[in-house]
Amino acid sequence: SLQNSIIDRLCSDLPNAFWHRKRHVVSLSYEKDFSERKLLKPSKSPWNCTPFYVNKNSEIERRTLRLVINYKPLNTALQCIRHPIPKKKDFLKRLTETKLFSKFTLKS
Repeated sequence: SLQNSIIDRLCSDLPNAFWHRKRHVVSLSYEKDFSERKLLKPSKSPWNCTPFYVNKNSEIERRTLRLVINYKPLNTALQCIRHPIPKKKDFLKRLTETKLFSKFTLKS
């Protein structure tokens, strides 16, 4: 799948990465019940991101786990859409030539 190929390409040099360790897999007490009711189903999408819990010192003091989601596979698959800021001279030139102003004029 797309996610596995991205992980293999990007993280092949990390043999002890968290997604290779089974201790980070969390079983939910209501998972079986929800699956039987067909409210929960496994994702087959290549766009899914791996969630895991972090249990560092600050989380141990608060007695709660912190949920973290690994967006690296998704970020590598998506392209960056850039909207450059117009230059000041070009913007002022457009304003001087305009006779009618609207919200769309200032946003574009």
